[in-house]
Amino acid sequence: MKKCSCGGACHTDGGTAVLERPADGCAIEHTPDHDHSNGEDRLTTVRQDLIAIVLSVVVAAAALVFADGMVQSILLMAAILVVALPIFIEGVKGILRLELEEMALMTIAVVAACIIGEYMEALIVAVLFRIGQLLEDYAVTRSRREVEAVTKIIPENANLLLEDGSSRLVAAKSLALGSRILVKSGERIPVDAVILSGSSSVDSSSLTGESIAREVYPGDAVLSGMINLGGVLACETTSTFADSTASKIIEMVKESAAQKGNTERLISRFARIYTPVVIALAVVAAVLPPFLGLGTYSEWISRALVFLVASCPCALVISVPLSFFAGIGAASKQGILIKGTKYMETLSNTAAVVFDKTGTLTTGRLEVSEVTAAAGTGKEEVLRLAATLESYSNHPIARAVTEAFGTPDTAAVEQCEEITSYGMSAVVAGETLLCGSRRLMEREGLDVSGLPEANVYLARNSRVIGAISVFDTPRPEARETIEQLKALGVSQTAMLTGDSTQAAQKVQAMTGIDKIAANLLPRDKVEHFARIKKEAGGPTLFVGDGINDSPVLAGADAGVAVGLAADAAIEAADVVLLSDKLTALPQAIRISRRTGRLARFNIAFALFVKLAVFALAILGVASMWMAVFADVGVTILSVLNATRALQFK
Repeated sequence: MKKCSCGGACHTDGGTAVLERPADGCAIEHTPDHDHSNGEDRLTTVRQDLIAIVLSVVVAAAALVFADGMVQSILLMAAILVVALPIFIEGVKGILRLELEEMALMTIAVVAACIIGEYMEALIVAVLFRIGQLLEDYAVTRSRREVEAVTKIIPENANLLLEDGSSRLVAAKSLALGSRILVKSGERIPVDAVILSGSSSVDSSSLTGESIAREVYPGDAVLSGMINLGGVLACETTSTFADSTASKIIEMVKESAAQKGNTERLISRFARIYTPVVIALAVVAAVLPPFLGLGTYSEWISRALVFLVASCPCALVISVPLSFFAGIGAASKQGILIKGTKYMETLSNTAAVVFDKTGTLTTGRLEVSEVTAAAGTGKEEVLRLAATLESYSNHPIARAVTEAFGTPDTAAVEQCEEITSYGMSAVVAGETLLCGSRRLMEREGLDVSGLPEANVYLARNSRVIGAISVFDTPRPEARETIEQLKALGVSQTAMLTGDSTQAAQKVQAMTGIDKIAANLLPRDKVEHFARIKKEAGGPTLFVGDGINDSPVLAGADAGVAVGLAADAAIEAADVVLLSDKLTALPQAIRISRRTGRLARFNIAFALFVKLAVFALAILGVASMWMAVFADVGVTILSVLNATRALQFK
């Protein structure tokens, strides 16, 4: 075991720092493990540990049965050396570095027990500690493997289609954009691709947590990490291995350990102060009472050793980070990516949730719901002229207007210009037309008071002649999501949208959301969000899916991107709901709260047991086996409790 360069209580194994207590800012990837992460090396080490434990017990038994006096003492010291040699080596290294960690404390305790002639006590400590290490190592490694299963979702190889129709096995990392690959039944898709031929059903549960398979056909997009459940698919890659969806997910999960929450940072700082303090107290307990004539030095040194063994903070520095790591793993299994434990704490304390509308609270599929014409103009003419202008725009509202009319005749269009964030202007058959939002009409000084609230207004030759309302249907689970958030104690829900007030009010009525703000530009959303955040008086989330949501996502206490949204939104977000279902948000809050409860329980449990043993040790009631339980036993129980976060249903 080599010490991590971060200076925290970690050890490095092949470039990966295995988790005990990484220092803040450590650049090495930390994972919750102790040692021996390689399968064969781990098995060898376990075998060596078991042999050392059994051999030391046999030697000790022989010493008690067949020897006495000096010979018995020598045999007991030999038994201690057999089982405690690795502990001594690491302990001495720690002492020389002035790092009084677990191994150093155990070394001091065992050696001091031998000095005062308590060889059996020293042996019991060493044997129990070594057994505890094995059990602790097993518990932590098992939990780590469950969490890491989330990142085992991309195959290493792919079937590259050749020009003659045959295929060749190649490394998935070598695939270039536009490569043609074959995905056989039961295989995972190696990179994002589009289907060229074949149809099948795919399992996307490893990405989204969605257990129901979906059918795919030629022309459909499929994502890396999905499993082909049916026929053979011929696909063309649309991403490289590094830029694939699954690779991004894995990267997010791995980077989550770098964003530590307040609880983790507090435990890290606490452990740095705690260990030197308890060592100083142990020294005082060993020296001061006998100096004052309250007992013998042998008696008080023995009590101090119990105090020292019980003091190791492993239960805290291992189980608390592991609780949050397991919580992130549990969320990942549900198709929820949380980019760090700090955001789990934010989620668990959420006071307000602010939603974007289009594509977030709604399906994003817009339809024309109403056409209104001013006097002297027909509805069909309003829709025809609006569709003529909107056919030059890619805006979702423009597409909805165009689809409602059909293919417009653009032969009479002399010139057409898109006015960013406002609408369109054009000259059609010698007439000047404006088509866009109320803000466009107001900017041009045109009166819309005679028409109802709408998404699109049409003006001809400086006179408003009609209005078109477009409606975006709320997601089926939107109302349920709002109800669940309120049931979880979220005090305020709000919606910010660039859409019209009328459309926003319809969504509000159908979803039960508390507040709305409509007709907003991207910069307006930032200002409105800041006001809501101030009013909430606690962590405020923003939920969006588009690139125009990035500024608000970045300014939120935790930004939430829904589905495989725009890359910029995913980068700016702190939580990604891969399942594309809003009900994953209250699920994320529940997972975060449960994880926090487990971590807090582990802290309280560890401190309670240690303080109890400390008090009993000073009173001379606690024995060495109780001290070992307060250290290793509590650590094992805390680790097992932490892994419960993985079992979230």
